[in-house]
Order: sequence, then structure tokens, then C-alpha cells
Amino acid sequence: MGKKSGGKGSWDFVKKFVVSACATAIVLFLWRGASLTTEDTAVGVVSPIRGIQIESETSRQPLPAPAPAPLPPPPPPLSTVSLALPPASSLPAQAPASLWQPPPPSPPPLRQPLEQRVAAAQSTPPQPQQSQPPPQQLSEHKTSATAVAQEVAVAVARQEAPARNRSLHTLPVPKGCTGCCNKEDSVVACLNVEQCAVNGPVNGKYALALSHYGTPNEGMLGSIQSMKDAAEMLGNTDILMVMQKSDVAKMTPKIEKLFRKWGVKLYEVPWDVPPDMLHYPKTDWCGHQDLIRMHVLAIEGYDAVAYFDGDVEFQGDVTPVMRCAATGKFLSTNGGIGEALNVGFFALRPDKRMLEAARIFARENKFSQETGWGQMGWKPNGGYYVGGECGQGFFYTLFYKSGPPARRALEGAGVWDNGVFESAQIDRCIWNYQTSYQCRADLDCTKVRVHHKPTRERGSDPHECEKLKIRERRKELARRKKLDRKPPTPEELAAAQEGQLLKHSGGLCVRPADETFTQDDSNLVLMDCHEPPTEQNIRLVAVEGGDEDEEGSVVLLKQGGSCGHMESDEDPEMMPREPKILFPMDCDSTKHVMTFKKLEHKTLAGAFLLKHRSGNCVHPFEGAEKPKPSTGLILHSDCNQG
Repeated sequence: MGKKSGGKGSWDFVKKFVVSACATAIVLFLWRGASLTTEDTAVGVVSPIRGIQIESETSRQPLPAPAPAPLPPPPPPLSTVSLALPPASSLPAQAPASLWQPPPPSPPPLRQPLEQRVAAAQSTPPQPQQSQPPPQQLSEHKTSATAVAQEVAVAVARQEAPARNRSLHTLPVPKGCTGCCNKEDSVVACLNVEQCAVNGPVNGKYALALSHYGTPNEGMLGSIQSMKDAAEMLGNTDILMVMQKSDVAKMTPKIEKLFRKWGVKLYEVPWDVPPDMLHYPKTDWCGHQDLIRMHVLAIEGYDAVAYFDGDVEFQGDVTPVMRCAATGKFLSTNGGIGEALNVGFFALRPDKRMLEAARIFARENKFSQETGWGQMGWKPNGGYYVGGECGQGFFYTLFYKSGPPARRALEGAGVWDNGVFESAQIDRCIWNYQTSYQCRADLDCTKVRVHHKPTRERGSDPHECEKLKIRERRKELARRKKLDRKPPTPEELAAAQEGQLLKHSGGLCVRPADETFTQDDSNLVLMDCHEPPTEQNIRLVAVEGGDEDEEGSVVLLKQGGSCGHMESDEDPEMMPREPKILFPMDCDSTKHVMTFKKLEHKTLAGAFLLKHRSGNCVHPFEGAEKPKPSTGLILHSDCNQG
């Protein structure tokens, strides 16, 4: 009996302990949930300006629930929307790049056609999907318990990274550059971001910030898709746009819709350059676009905020950067041509005192091209570098040097050597790639996490890493050359003889970007006229009974029974500024305008332009006179006939 009684008592104690522990856990969970809810409501408010979510430096305290924003006005009809003219430099003055040549005396030799790609796909076994990389192996040369523990933690962090978006890679991070990180007046070893990130919050709240100075335009969201992917992969992350209130007022309905589409929050600020800044040139100065980024230092309410230029493309997961910055590190990289710091990226744990330090430094220090900011010199550089008089020199001198002017500013704001921040630079060739300068010759471009520059195809340097779209286009061209295609069918041969071969003045022909396609899923691009399958080259076919007038004859961009047409959108306000030419669509379809007008050039014999009913003409993307293969076709407002 004694044993039974004792066993029952022990069991009762266990049950009471478990119930008590569960109750405690529930209370803690509810308390934390309430805290997080309160914090979230303090981050932003809904702006009365056309219903766009806006954050400002005066809206960081918890606010009562705002009244519902008024509905935006109905979109204007299509006729009121004009396609904006890109910078004049994007096309030659007389647009010779978009002149089209008359057909050659005889059709080009036919090679093998499109069916082969289907046949090849059916005969080739599917490739297995690439598995996730194994955890990083422990380095043999690191024998201390601390080093081993750090590497194990990094490997575990990789395995536990949230799988929210797999369009960005999580490949192991290699050493990308040599001699590319700076501190004080010296070149130093780069901070190991992944080891630093081990001490950061696992489920932090983050923000990725952009900025814009001047009249808003579509280009300010140039790489928004990849930034959205990065935010989704991070989780609990906002995308912010820092703009002056005066510029916010200039936003068009289309820009507002783009912000809503991508979930971009406005962060309004009162100035771009501190009004009391001692060095304030009135002309020919990059300070306005650079120094508006100072406000990012003070966007509180987040564990970490990272600023990125609008032309940055996220190719891999940036979670390590954000978690590392949340520990108190002020992170940046040097520049692609040797600048001490590139102001196109920095990350930190935001604090209003950091902005105050920048204000003090700007108020008290002059700039000289000979001695830099506050006479603190240009080291580790040998002298002036690009952007030294603007954000790049300003940020490096204040946050990475410890001379008296910088120290006075940081002490005055209460952030000097007290744990608020610690500056460090990270591997530029991985986290802010800008040209191959200082990058290892054996760097695997697929392991770059953030690609900044170049924005166009590389030149003669075979080691240069490129944007994903350019890299994929290069691989597709190489793949096409290796295909073994079947001979063309009689129908394809007949279609290849209809009308005239459409040939660009640069020597390339027009065809779909993909050899196999369904309705409207391919763009028209320029390709070598003799590159198989040549029967897919687009033909210029006159429209019988077309509305020919003094301006020109009516034609179709045709291949077989399919035609090319202008890219469109259900919402007229969301039409791209430079719409693509899509293919294929049934030539008899009434869904799109298929016809173009052939405008004879006034000075070049046999040359012509193709004008769409929208009033815009067909050009190669970026208007190159000698475009490269796979360059897409767009509609541009330049219809100069010479």
C-alpha cells in the first residue's frame, strides 16, 4: 500500500507541474503577442494622401486607428495616358538604331525549325532539381573551440533559414574579394557576416529602404521584384521609399498604383540636405540624392534597416546581413572602382542619435578636395575618389574614422564608443557586387547575393558577373547553338516566304525569344538572321485594304498565322513606359492592335521605321545602333524619320 500511495503522489505532482508550466507559457505567449501588436501599430500610419501608406519622422509613436482612406479617383481613359520619354541619351538623335532594311534579293538559307525543340525536350530525360547545398564544412585550420562553435552555428542557421521564397539562392558564401574592406586609414579584413548573424534575432522585424530625390518616376522601382523577393524571404519585412514631402506631392496616379502593387511604404522627410549644412554647393553636386539617405539612420521600429540603390538586384538571401546589422554593426562595402565606401548600400540598427550625429558633423565640417571632410584626409585611398564630396566621403569619414571632427559629432549625439554601433565592412563581391575589381578570379558568379553593377552586358572582362536576365540570355544563346533540329515542315517553308524579311539596320533579324511558345508568352527580339531556326524570322506582310495614307503603308509583323503586338495592361494607367512587342497572337484577333505603319526614312534609301497606332515606334531596348543578339524590341516615342 505504501508504494502505491507514494506512486500516486508523484504522479499528482507531475500533473500539477505540467499544468503550471503550460499556464505560464500561455501567459508569456499572450503578453508577447500584445507587445508585438503594439509595436506594429507604431510603425506607420495611413496617409490621407490618396490612401498610400506613409511613415514619417513624426509618426513613430502609437496612433489610434486611422479613418479609412478615401477611395482614389477613377483612372483616366487610355487617351489621357502618354508614354514618358526616356532620357535623350538612351537613343541616338536621329534614331538610326531603329531603321529597318529592305529584304535581301533572295530569302536566307533555311535551317532546322521549331519542332526540334519539342522533340528534343521529349527525348531528353528531365534534369533533377538542384538540392539545397549541404552545411558548410568546418575549416581544418580552425581548431579553437570558439571558431568551431561559430562555424557550427552558421551551418545550423543556414539549415533553419525560413524557406519563404526560393527564387533567391542560399548557396554557401565564399570569399569573394581581396583587399576590399576598410577601417580608419587602413585596409582590413572583411567582417564574416554569417558568423556575426549568429548573434542576431532569428525572427526580427526588418526594413529594406530606397530613396528618391526629385520628380517621382517608374525608374525609382527598377529592381522592385527582386527586392520584394528578398523581403518575403526575410519575413516580417517592410519596403520603404524615403522621399521629401514636396516630391511626394508630385506622385502620379500610376506611381501610386505601382507603390500599392509592390507594397512600398512612403517615408516622408522634411529635407534632402540638412538645412544648416556647412558645405552646401548650389550646383553640380550629388549631395541631394546621397544625403537624403541620412534619414534611414533614424527609421526606428525595426531590428535592422538596410538601404539599397534602386538598380540593385537581389540574387540571394540577405538574411545574414540583416541579422548581423541588428547586433549593432554598421555595415557597408567599398566601391567598384576603389572608393572607400559605396553609399549604394549600408545596413544598421536604426537610432535617431545616429541621424543627430550626422547633422552635427554636417553643421560643423567643411569639405575640401585636397583634405576631405573636416580635414581628416582620404586614407586609405591615395586621394579624392568619386562621390567623396557627397555621401560616400561623408559616411566613411563620420562612421569609419575616429579623428576629432568625427568623434565630436558622435559624442555630441551620444553614440561614441558606447555600444550603439560598431562600423565594419563586408565582402563587396558577394553583398554589393560592383564590377570585378578586387574580386577573386575564380569567383563563382552564381554565389553573388546582391548585384549592383554593371547594369548592362559585360565588356571584354570574362570574369565580370552580370544581372540574372543577361546571364540567362547568354546561357540561352549558347544552348540554342547546340540544338539538333529537324528539317522545317512544308507549312513552315511556305510561311518563311511570305512578305518581306524584317531586318534591322544593325544587321539582325526579328524573331520570338523562345523557339516554342503559346499565346503571348514570348517577346520579339533581334537575332542573327542565319541562326537556326531561320523559318521563325518575322516577316513584314502588307495588309490588304489597309488604311494606307501619305504617312505610310499598313503592315503586320507576321510569322505563319501569328502576329506581334504591343504589350498592354487591363489598367491603362499601368501601361509600361516602354512596352514590349509580344508574340504570338492570332493575326485575326481583335483583342489587340496588330498593325503598324511603315514610315519611309527621308534620307536613307530603303530604310524605314515601324510606327504603332499608339504613336510610338519600334526600337531595340536601350536604342543601340548595333544591338547584340537577344536584344528585345520595345515601343519608344522617338519616330524621327530623319
